[in-house]
Amino acid sequence: MTKKIFPLLKVLTYILWVPFIITISFEMITFSDWIYEFNWERNNISYKTNLNKDQLNSASDQIKDYFKNDQEKIKISVVQSGRTILNLFNQREIDHMIDVKNLVKTTLLFEKISLFFIFFFFVIISYKNGFKKLFRFLYKTVYKSLLIWSGIFLIILSGIIINFNASFILFHKILFRNDLWILDPRTDYLLMMFPERFFLEVCLAILFIFVIINFLIFITSYLLDRKLNPR
Repeated sequence: MTKKIFPLLKVLTYILWVPFIITISFEMITFSDWIYEFNWERNNISYKTNLNKDQLNSASDQIKDYFKNDQEKIKISVVQSGRTILNLFNQREIDHMIDVKNLVKTTLLFEKISLFFIFFFFVIISYKNGFKKLFRFLYKTVYKSLLIWSGIFLIILSGIIINFNASFILFHKILFRNDLWILDPRTDYLLMMFPERFFLEVCLAILFIFVIINFLIFITSYLLDRKLNPR
């Protein structure tokens, strides 16, 4: 039984690795401060929204808190012209953010489940083959997982490069079962604050972090394996 299950678990680890690292990269970027501050400057958001940098930072902090709290509907409060705007978003934007929050929470849940499974299997590897063999399995996991997902990666990357707008729309049609994501960039703060170019830059940032994490893990585990298991 063990001989049959062990190869299956190994293949499953190869399959899970790339999505797992993507979710880590996604979380790092989504809950960072610099990507939002870069967006304010890069895309001239203050001019488009009539909100200063402090107001925009406050709004992004509330959005990040919303993604991790138990509040069903988002409330973005900002002080403007001496008065407090209790919710910057209209009802359609609020309803869409419920869908976005569910997607973010599902992503973070997948990250935790994948981490548990991969860690558990690495423990089994260490127990079965010894600690010295762990690093060999680790760099092989990175390599084989990237190989498995390379086709899908190329398709997604090609879509981003050739026509990001069409890819962006397709992404929303696949992940959302309604049309609440179709907003007016002239009047809806959600689109004024986060234009399409922001999401392109987020995708590129996630890809960059993903590559860096895999590169560092691959190189480190490969060198450690060579040191612990000299050929």
